[in-house]
Amino acid sequence: MKMKSIVLSLAAFGAALAAPVTFADQGSIAKNVIVMVSDGASWGTWDLASYYQYGELGRQSYDQFDVKLGMTTYPKNTSSRPTYDDVQRISYDPSKAWDTTPISGSNYFAGYDYLKRDYTDSAAAATALATGEKTYNNAINYDNFGQAMGYITQEAKALGRATGVVTSVPFTHATPAGFGAQNISRNNYGAISESMISNGSLDLILGAGNPLYDANGNLRATPNYQYMSETAWNTVNDENSAWTLIQSKSEFEALADGSLQVEGPVIGLPQVFDTLQYRRNGNVVGLDDATPSGKAYIDSVPTLETMTLGALNHLGKNEEGFFVMIEGGAVDWAAHARDTAGIIEEQIDFNLSVDAAVNWVNQNSSWEETLLIVLTDHGNGMPMGPDSDTIAFQAIQNNGAGELPGVLWHTGNHTNENTSFFAHGAGADLFYDQVVGEDAGLRDILGFNDGRYIDNTAVSGVIGSVLAPVPEPETYALMLAGLGLVGFAARRRNTRQ
Repeated sequence: MKMKSIVLSLAAFGAALAAPVTFADQGSIAKNVIVMVSDGASWGTWDLASYYQYGELGRQSYDQFDVKLGMTTYPKNTSSRPTYDDVQRISYDPSKAWDTTPISGSNYFAGYDYLKRDYTDSAAAATALATGEKTYNNAINYDNFGQAMGYITQEAKALGRATGVVTSVPFTHATPAGFGAQNISRNNYGAISESMISNGSLDLILGAGNPLYDANGNLRATPNYQYMSETAWNTVNDENSAWTLIQSKSEFEALADGSLQVEGPVIGLPQVFDTLQYRRNGNVVGLDDATPSGKAYIDSVPTLETMTLGALNHLGKNEEGFFVMIEGGAVDWAAHARDTAGIIEEQIDFNLSVDAAVNWVNQNSSWEETLLIVLTDHGNGMPMGPDSDTIAFQAIQNNGAGELPGVLWHTGNHTNENTSFFAHGAGADLFYDQVVGEDAGLRDILGFNDGRYIDNTAVSGVIGSVLAPVPEPETYALMLAGLGLVGFAARRRNTRQ
């Protein structure tokens, strides 16, 4: 069901609503929720960037957050289509994940071998984060019976929040799509693009995938509609469109510094194709010894940091608050390529975006009304120390700030590792109520936290809980029922028990 038609149906019984649901009047725990996803960040990925940036660990904004937990990410099954059953076929076993028993072959240790199997893709992971439900790989908010599920962005919208997605990869890729669409397959980019701009769940979309430009930021002779259908492109370019389209770097910078004020929804498509920077060719854009990769950056494209500030400023104008998902999507692309320099560039851009979000909260909001979550949707690549083929789970080697760390990549695919999760601000402590176990490897091998971890299905329930009015009014329950989001209400009650 389209959101616009839902709004019309709600208007029919609008007289029954005693008052609009508001943050101030109903006492929600959080006015704003910011979810930041470093896509495909294995444990070592965070360390690679920190060593290059600072020459030491513990200097990132998220390192100072109150809540640090592990987060499991496994899917319901590893099928690429619905299997029409409710059997949970995949799990995570800490004893197997950290098994240091040597084995023959290129996996070296039993734990490595275990972690390389039965992993999620970004679509199933995004669905788990956005709906609280496990599903098959490829699903965008579809369950294992092939039925669409309501997702957290819809709930936030129903609660009066402004909503948005931001990414460094095409806006129709799995993670942003998981917070703005429903589709049986992540590969249906055209249909997903049309849904994201027409279903009414989003007020802001910032991401790559501009059909007019190539990966180096140069104009194409012929548009490439791989990630966005021609219909969707024509819709946002129509002079009568509800969307305001921005494309130039200067427009993104103006949105970020507040000099560009836009009424209504904004879609920002930087003048580049599939990634902001990662897919650039040094032979085309030039070389620069100051970058980790030695390739000059495309100077006509905004950074993820700039896009983050633009999103927060635009959505932050809504008096009732906002919900936004911000993704460093090309971290995953670099991990698939086992590209040390590339992943450092992408993770640093993500880190700077987190810094920007923290500064925005300090200057424009407060931690009493804003929840900031930093996570990854799954591991990828398993980068570890240079001798980790003989020393199990050896840490990344620090070679000092500005130097590439010592690393050995163990795969070019996703993993089933217990990932890093950080939260700070309003309601962050509720995640401790969602702990499902203790993982000694997080504590004793990584030194990350005390070993406690949650599952990715807990995230949407906590977000729904902190956004919702307390106590939940009967009229609001009716609204959720009309939107097909009753499951969120149930998860929220479970979270608050």
